[in-house]
Amino acid sequence: MDNDKRRASRSGLLIEVKYEGAGVRAQTRISDISLTGVFVETLTPLPAGAIVKMSFSLPGGYPVEAEGIVKHIQPGIGMGIEFTGLKPEDADYIRGLEKR
Repeated sequence: MDNDKRRASRSGLLIEVKYEGAGVRAQTRISDISLTGVFVETLTPLPAGAIVKMSFSLPGGYPVEAEGIVKHIQPGIGMGIEFTGLKPEDADYIRGLEKR
């Protein structure tokens, strides 16, 4: 996309994610990840601005628990979540994914 405003490169992957926010608990999947956030596939995205707690395992079984905020939604498709609480060691692991 010519108008892509992402601040970090993304790695495509499909991994299970559990999340909760705005009074909702759900389990679905992440379709891509970067140092700044993830895209979560869901038919019913949370509203923009919602605070989200997530837990998921990256390739190799590396567990991540992170917080974020819903930055954009695509009704019936999913939501882009920007990390607001990502541990430095988790960021390092994600950075390693980008190099693959």
